[in-house]
Amino acid sequence: MKKFKGIAAILLVSFLALTGCTGGSETANVEVDESKDYSQETLVIWSFTDEIETAGDIDHFKEMYTAPGKAFEGLEIEFSAIPIQDGYMDSVLPALSAGTGPDVFTGELDHIKLFIEAGYYANLEAMMEADPDVDIAAEKADYIEYIWQSGIDPETDQLAALSWQQTPGAIFFKTDMAAEVWGSETGFPEEGSDNYNAEVSTWVSQNKFNSIDNLLGAQEEVKEVNEKWRLFPDDQAVRFFAAGTNNPVKWIDEDGKLNSEKITEQIPYIEMVQAMYGDEIKDSLTANAAEWSGPWFEAMGQDLTDAQGEKWQVMAYSMPTWGLRYIIEPNMVKVDENGDLLPKPAEDADQATKDAYEEAEYKGNWGMAVGPNSYFWGGTYLGINTDTDNSEVAYAFIKSMLFDKERLAERQSIDGDMYSVSSVMSPVIENYDGRQALGGMNHLEVFNQEAEKIDLSNVTTYDRGLNDLLGAHITNFKEGAGGYDSISDVLTKFYSDVQVTYPEIYVDGLPTN
Repeated sequence: MKKFKGIAAILLVSFLALTGCTGGSETANVEVDESKDYSQETLVIWSFTDEIETAGDIDHFKEMYTAPGKAFEGLEIEFSAIPIQDGYMDSVLPALSAGTGPDVFTGELDHIKLFIEAGYYANLEAMMEADPDVDIAAEKADYIEYIWQSGIDPETDQLAALSWQQTPGAIFFKTDMAAEVWGSETGFPEEGSDNYNAEVSTWVSQNKFNSIDNLLGAQEEVKEVNEKWRLFPDDQAVRFFAAGTNNPVKWIDEDGKLNSEKITEQIPYIEMVQAMYGDEIKDSLTANAAEWSGPWFEAMGQDLTDAQGEKWQVMAYSMPTWGLRYIIEPNMVKVDENGDLLPKPAEDADQATKDAYEEAEYKGNWGMAVGPNSYFWGGTYLGINTDTDNSEVAYAFIKSMLFDKERLAERQSIDGDMYSVSSVMSPVIENYDGRQALGGMNHLEVFNQEAEKIDLSNVTTYDRGLNDLLGAHITNFKEGAGGYDSISDVLTKFYSDVQVTYPEIYVDGLPTN
């Protein structure tokens, strides 16, 4: 597939300058193919999430470009949302390979790396260069570095995909549990300060979560203080800290082979996971509550109940930006005007009771710490199909989402998410009153600081596959499966899988301990 087919199509169209620039209901400068009747055309958009539709992005594009009197008047838009777990990649990859894929399609980071390598994404930067409305240098300076960096095509060194979101991660934890475990230690903040949650978060970040060894020690200390308490729900919470550094080694070395230094880097993580595991919760350093399971969600509130009817409490969860709003907060406990816990209404409760609960405040007993290294999780990237016959329309849609700062600011004010555009986020962060669920803590500032530490120069297209292969053997090792008596067994079996799955990167002489 030729990468620049979409660009050639753009160069064939005539330029039509319409009034307006980047916001409101006016239309920005766009390329228009005068040979087309746009009322007979359809822009096809596929995504693994429905937010492009539910957040109003499609409606905004229609207002700007397809309404009466606009550049693409009468154009139809066909939008399909296919969750990843329902086979998004299994649907989009064959369509792209056959040349019948959507005009615009989204992906997470490892997806877009694959799309770029296969030549499925057009050169977005070339389209931006041809657009008098867009100053590429200014846009690059405005976007968070790791987001811009992640969408670069290494073959052309130009942008192929971009996201309006940044999704750095953190470790959210219950400050009241932390105070009971570590409150007597030197320097632990005294309760009563206006910035108590933030101060506790800083102390925990610097003293308990700042290295792999300390993270393991923190788990042991939580269990020692209360045998029914666990720091994390399960060991998936520490997978983001496998490297323990903001400058991890690449999985693939300069010769295109499996990197022996990366294997060595993983060994402390393997040892930590093995030390954390017990067949039963009483023997484990975690609550053995698998990610996304019922008990995993349940423990975000007061506690979880195991199969034997015993109750356990979990202190902390590793989650990114979206995890606070969509995952943790809906499961946090709330209090009434007297500070007493409010039970969640039953499904058949009257609407007044449900409304009262919805309006009640959170207990505010959560903080936000950082771990041994910065990390990110998720993010929705946009790109244009190299084979599209509607390059000019597809680009206009991308432009309406990514470069209309007025629209992005409006969008952010509604969803409160972390955006990857500094000009949008800087005033929000500076004027933010704090998150009530976090005791008034300015979590946006923390996320912004974490995002600045993220470097994607070590990311390769093999990362997810190799992590999954190694992870399966780590699970067998921690659970004591036959043939897994040592880390050497884990690595030897991992190499055997690599030889079968990715023979092109295998090399002899890799470390086994």
